[in-house]
Amino acid sequence: MTYKQLIYAGLVFATLIFTGCEREFPTKLQETNLNALVVDGLITNELKPQHIYLSISNSKLNLPSEPVLGATVVVSDGSNNYEFYESTVNHGSYYSLPFQAVVGKKYSLTINYKSTTYIASESMVPVTELLPIDISKEKDSNLYTYNNVKGGDPAMIEVIFDWTGNYTYTNKYGSNKAQATYYVLKNLDINEALGADRQVIRFPEDTKIVRRKYSLSKDYQAFARSLLMETEWRGGIFDVQQGNVTTNISNGALGFFTVCMVVMDSMIVK
Repeated sequence: MTYKQLIYAGLVFATLIFTGCEREFPTKLQETNLNALVVDGLITNELKPQHIYLSISNSKLNLPSEPVLGATVVVSDGSNNYEFYESTVNHGSYYSLPFQAVVGKKYSLTINYKSTTYIASESMVPVTELLPIDISKEKDSNLYTYNNVKGGDPAMIEVIFDWTGNYTYTNKYGSNKAQATYYVLKNLDINEALGADRQVIRFPEDTKIVRRKYSLSKDYQAFARSLLMETEWRGGIFDVQQGNVTTNISNGALGFFTVCMVVMDSMIVK
């Protein structure tokens, strides 16, 4: 079945749903993994201080996470141990001395916190070059929009828009930066195609666009997909039953530890 045929089938199915009977279902939120350790760990092939963020899960909606203090964090590649030091400014953040990850090595994360040891491991996969940047100018304004060109190997692409140099636009709207994250996954998800609309970022001339493309391992793809199903892809007509996001952290912790190869490019809109 082609992509268009899949979309059409989905629309037909949605029509059948909405023309059927309706009845009310009582809802009751189940609270699980309360006060669990949450790991946000991503190290790259860039020679820099690597960063891992630790927090405690929160059962209350729209409240900030509680940063973890006093943990011991070490990453090992089998030959070298890289200790991560707790930041005194950004609570919950742990930074290493500069090092870079490489393809062909398996990296293990060990966290000791409150008499519990948490372990995870990942290996880096290669990444291909970014596709050319594609932007469009709107007909009724002097603003541009970014067109996310899908295709290529599985990846996460961060796009940063910086129009600090356009003083007229900055003074008019106050802000001078924006950021968006796009995913390229092997799975074709109806939830992505028919999910809630995402906000369109508009930017003026002289905007600097910087893109960073991260390679995704098979396990991190599964994590990203399960996370998107619970966040950006929700709000559509094919929402699935809510569930736990996948993790590779042991002992009941949440989140993910991954190792990514990164490539980047940039341009200035003229």
